[in-house]
Amino acid sequence: MKPRVSIIIPVYNGTNYMRDAIDSALNQTYENCEVIVVNDGSNDEGATDAAARSYGDRIRYFKKENGGVATAVNYGIQQMTGEYAAWLSHDDIFTPDKIEKQIHAALASGLENPVVHSNFEFWDVSKDKHLKVDLLQNYTKEQLEDSCFAPLFLAIHGSTALVHKSHYERVGLYDTSLMATQDSEFLFRVMRGKKSIFVEDSLMISRIHPQQGQQTMACHQKEYNEMFVHFCQTLTKAEKIHFCGSEWNFYYRLYLLLKYSKPADTILEYLKKRLNDCEKSDRPDEKSKHLQERLVPQGIERIYIFGAGQMGRELLETLRSYGLEASGWIDNAKEKHKTAIEGLPCMGPEQIKDQEKCLFIVAMLDPSEVVEQLKRLSVSHIATMGDFKKRLFCVTPLYAVL
Repeated sequence: MKPRVSIIIPVYNGTNYMRDAIDSALNQTYENCEVIVVNDGSNDEGATDAAARSYGDRIRYFKKENGGVATAVNYGIQQMTGEYAAWLSHDDIFTPDKIEKQIHAALASGLENPVVHSNFEFWDVSKDKHLKVDLLQNYTKEQLEDSCFAPLFLAIHGSTALVHKSHYERVGLYDTSLMATQDSEFLFRVMRGKKSIFVEDSLMISRIHPQQGQQTMACHQKEYNEMFVHFCQTLTKAEKIHFCGSEWNFYYRLYLLLKYSKPADTILEYLKKRLNDCEKSDRPDEKSKHLQERLVPQGIERIYIFGAGQMGRELLETLRSYGLEASGWIDNAKEKHKTAIEGLPCMGPEQIKDQEKCLFIVAMLDPSEVVEQLKRLSVSHIATMGDFKKRLFCVTPLYAVL
């Protein structure tokens, strides 16, 4: 018989979105599921309670005093009768085949009870805009399945994870002292030293809305910074070298990841100090110069970055850290044409000349449309920012951009 899966939905004052979450859990194509809803002491005059009770015996419903989301998830874990657990936030949605595809991947892997995770998409409610997140654009499948790499480098969403019950016995439950980062901290613990399974399909929709915890919790920024310090202090030097090629490069990769993250503040200063403390042999030197020949096709005379936004600026920094310089920007936004951005000229794609001598690197979260646009313009040399990031991840740069 196929293993039973317990889908645990913690909710606090959740009548805005909880029905969508519960319905998505009930409508799974995988039949052997139970849906556990835990009301974490909602104070909305019984509205959440009434909404949950309207499902009758289709769900298992529990009420408890308010204690935070970690306490609610832990309560659900303690009540589960399944072999696997899947946490679904009350404002998120599972695709109908989420559990079926992940159970199939777990059973087919040959591994003993691996954690399974996947791609997902964001839904910005205020703009009614969906954006698919393809983690394979920036990381390899091997990286995403390697120990705690995914939670360490923010390459996993907690509501995509499928966790076997044995892991709770092995590493414990969610840390109830954490109000905003409990999922990342738990996944770091449970995945460390183990191989996980990454399913490439997008299997969960994560809402972005003004009421979500990251927007409203005053403790989020403090916990966020302390979490990364904890990760750095917990991992051994050997683990850091394994992930990034050198200890210096480990701290530098984390620094680049968090540099443009709004909650990051004290962690950046911590990482700068760690970079200065690293052994001299770990620091940037001339050993990376030969990479330029491998990164840029023969005959290329100019490099253009397509996308003059934040990601483009990050790519420009990356290129410069490896001794490469861009000749300019390409962007579809006409208001940017004939302007200088970071000292480089910006033009439209129709102004491209001698394209056979140019390399165009697309710096966008979803580069697929722009890649097709360049192909229609008969552009020969196209790469994405993710292509470069994956190839350079474990290579110490020539120059640090701090």
